[in-house]
Amino acid sequence: MARGLADMFDGARLRQARAAAEDGRGISAEGLARRIDATKSQVLAYENGLVRPDPRRIRDLAQALGIDPLQLSDTSRSQVWTLADLRRARGLRAADVSRALSLSLRTYRRLENEGIVPAHKFNLLSELAELFAITAGEVEEHLCRAPLLAQRLDEVREPLSCLLSFYLQPKNLDKPDPGDDEIVALAGLYRRSPLTIARIVGHEIARLRGMRRRQAKFDAAANYGATAEEQAKGQAAAQAEGRKIREVIDALPQNLDTFFRCMLPLEAWRAIALFHALRPLGGWLSTEQLNATSEQLAMIPAQLLERRTTGKGAAMAEYRISEQGAKHCAAYRPWYDACYPAVQAFVQVNERALAGHMQQSDLHDLLAQSEAVLFSFDGLLCRLFGRNLQTVSERLLSGAQSLQLVLPLQTPTDPVGMLRALVRHGTPGQINQLDQLLTQFETEAARHVAPLPGVSQLLRALADSPRRLAVVTDHATDAVNIFLERLPTDIPPGRIAVFGRPDDPELMKPNPHGLAQATAALKAPHARVLLMGESIADALAAQTAGIPFIGIAATTRQARMLRDAGASRTVASVRTITAVVREQQAGA
Repeated sequence: MARGLADMFDGARLRQARAAAEDGRGISAEGLARRIDATKSQVLAYENGLVRPDPRRIRDLAQALGIDPLQLSDTSRSQVWTLADLRRARGLRAADVSRALSLSLRTYRRLENEGIVPAHKFNLLSELAELFAITAGEVEEHLCRAPLLAQRLDEVREPLSCLLSFYLQPKNLDKPDPGDDEIVALAGLYRRSPLTIARIVGHEIARLRGMRRRQAKFDAAANYGATAEEQAKGQAAAQAEGRKIREVIDALPQNLDTFFRCMLPLEAWRAIALFHALRPLGGWLSTEQLNATSEQLAMIPAQLLERRTTGKGAAMAEYRISEQGAKHCAAYRPWYDACYPAVQAFVQVNERALAGHMQQSDLHDLLAQSEAVLFSFDGLLCRLFGRNLQTVSERLLSGAQSLQLVLPLQTPTDPVGMLRALVRHGTPGQINQLDQLLTQFETEAARHVAPLPGVSQLLRALADSPRRLAVVTDHATDAVNIFLERLPTDIPPGRIAVFGRPDDPELMKPNPHGLAQATAALKAPHARVLLMGESIADALAAQTAGIPFIGIAATTRQARMLRDAGASRTVASVRTITAVVREQQAGA
């Protein structure tokens, strides 16, 4: 096809449009020619497929006929059009588009031919979508068909392969450096800075090292498994992991290219990452809540953010992340974190501020009036079963089946929830045996589990105060005692009382039985007892017992769930509580 001519132009459609013009009265070829400053023979040549018009002539024809330029093209094959094809079908020259987008003609030609979006035009896909009246996703599809894209990605593979081969050698713990020759070569091919390339490739190398470790573990089982079945499973798993590794490496050049066409600058990513973190809270946020300006939010591509106006005269703007924005964050967050490492801390700080956690002064007052502090166990102090949760649940389910218990249609996946659900389906003897089996699993897990971050410091700080302390849990008492004995602190034995799973599983949380029992034993008024927990069952049990409750919500999703359950007081971490306790002790 000659440069600039519209190969997708359809002469038959021009003839049909000419016949339907003027409200169906039609217009002669000669009349149309006069309107576009051409000759009758040129119009007929277009209609008979002898000559293809250039984009400007297509636009003139469409204007003269009062139709959209696309109506003069055969759109049945638009799914294989490049961006240049779409532009020509729209009746636009490259110079027209580059001028509309404030790009140099050379930069725009590179975009059409190689699919390269310049780093400073991160909003370019949105601008193209608006110009061509399509979605940003459709713009991306057209760019993926750029004629020289495949060639450029082939050139990417050699330096990328060299990097991966070197940095994935056994015992090599180094990371790519922006000065590496291969990094510099990739930076030129992607038109991005060597530092950006080094950080993203470094992230992928770390990811691949993890996959190689898993593959080595499976290989060990394949070679040294105790049984033929274990060896066969190990071999299959090693082969599957090997396929995943090859897929990651093969897809990396294209995935990098796609990312760089929509990569946001630091300020825009910081804003959209905060929106994404706050998404579980629902609702809309103002610029004041976000501590951002309208100009900063305008930097975010339109398809990633939803905007509405409220207030008198619609003077106030509110924002929330769109579905497409959420997908963008989910897909590319690891690479953004590699490129902009400070954003994670920024998001965490602001997420806590916007999640509706209680004020420091309120927390201070609540702790100051407490005479006794109760803790939940699993989820607050530790993750008792951790990665073995599914295995323990399967073993408990197998035990229930061996006891010939009738299983409900929907059985919870966590072991304690499973015991609670099976209470109504078995005899006291069967439930007691199942309880003993779960206790075995719990005590074994407690011998190995570590406290969650900040827990040891919290317990130490509270143990140094005159408050009476207790753990109230639906787990076995012996398991909790084993956990407390293993804490890396010098808390005296018995300093923290334990009220474990009641003999009657029906009395487990959200039943307030355990809280009432602990409150009575600690001899503290309900109003001066404080429960710290992280589950809805904890919140509901505290409400029923009339005991103040602080929910530990590490994420906005947890904060929302607890608030929906009626818990108005939450903090993001136990460290927040520890800091206030230490402050009170220092001021005493």
